[in-house]
Amino acid sequence: MESTEPAGADATAPYFFLSYAHIPSVRPDEPDPDLWVHRLFRDLCEHIRNLTAHPGAPGFMDRSMQAGQIWTEELADALGGCRVLVPLYSPRYFISPWCGREWAAFSDRRVRHRDPEARGTPSAIVPALWAPVPDRRLPDCVKEVQYAQPELGDRYRTFGLYGLAKLHAFRRDYQKAVLHLARRIVEVGENVIVERGDPDGLSTAPDAFTAPPGTPSPAGRRLRISVAAGCLGRLPEGRSTQYYGPTALHWNPYHPASDQPLAQVAAGIATRLDFRADVSEFDHRAAPADAPEVLLIDRWLLRDPDHRTRLGEYDTGDGPPVGLVVPWNDDDPDGDESEHELAAQLDATLPRRVRQGREACRAAVRGVPDERSFREVLPRVVRWAEGQYLRRAQSRTPPGQATPRFRLGASGGWAPAPHPEDEKEAHDERA
Repeated sequence: MESTEPAGADATAPYFFLSYAHIPSVRPDEPDPDLWVHRLFRDLCEHIRNLTAHPGAPGFMDRSMQAGQIWTEELADALGGCRVLVPLYSPRYFISPWCGREWAAFSDRRVRHRDPEARGTPSAIVPALWAPVPDRRLPDCVKEVQYAQPELGDRYRTFGLYGLAKLHAFRRDYQKAVLHLARRIVEVGENVIVERGDPDGLSTAPDAFTAPPGTPSPAGRRLRISVAAGCLGRLPEGRSTQYYGPTALHWNPYHPASDQPLAQVAAGIATRLDFRADVSEFDHRAAPADAPEVLLIDRWLLRDPDHRTRLGEYDTGDGPPVGLVVPWNDDDPDGDESEHELAAQLDATLPRRVRQGREACRAAVRGVPDERSFREVLPRVVRWAEGQYLRRAQSRTPPGQATPRFRLGASGGWAPAPHPEDEKEAHDERA
């Protein structure tokens, strides 16, 4: 089999790129939840080394990328130079916007057969079934890519590679499946030429798994997470820089107890709730999300007149309800003398959003003191935001149609069940 490199290709680039959905850790001290994916990657690399004379790394697998982070140069180079993309299909994979962008960036690279006389449309994507996914959950862009591998038998289709790896009785099935996958990767890599991708292609790639506007997404529910926070180079005078980074998405209000940006923590929570998290910096001019939305806000922004103006314009607009979460680190020494001032400024600048936020979860607006509390509060706010979104979506009846109104109780209106903690706080305030 001819193995000359295509013109312009980087012979040192990894042979394949393993694209998979990271499982977020629940606790910092828990074992690596992606341990079995790492094992698969090592097994594939061993086979690729033995099946090819490729001078570069046999494969690339990112071990640190989490939702809410910024793409690394190493990851972008690997995806732009590899010969084959190996996506691990799983229920989490198709609700991950990061995996959707990896798919889109690789698909944008030009592909052609090495043999000029070969027929058919070439593809350098070799999927592997990590965990079973119902066909109805597959986005349209992946439905034409064969992944079932009937020659691997019913156990592979029933359990996926994860199930085969976990069950000792299926050890031989796992070994057979991994060797078959490696041979398929080499077959595609030696017969298909994929031109090198744009170095900036990953940073600008859309999420390939997102359904067109106005149509339901088969891959799962969407959630917009907007982050309104400061960044290095634009902080109030005297504010410590240790909680910030180059962009708002690097904001970590719970430093040093937490080593993750808050956007990353929030996206991980959303993933565990079966949402596709679209994480972005707050933009008061952005169109309303076609999905539930949560706003994470840094009170210190209110010291900046420009930010106050933008937030005020956002609050007075006619946008839909948004879940509000206000992190406030009790151990932050900068906040000792500023907490009450900034809390009052928040009420004055965003009265509508604060009122909605208290309806969803009072603790989220009062100031979430640490990451553990944030992990408890955010799911409540997300559920409230989803209820508000579904309520609005159901009320938009197409012209010429009428739907009987469904009523709950005497009021006929929908309202979330009050949380015991919120009821207690409301009672205390009235007292």
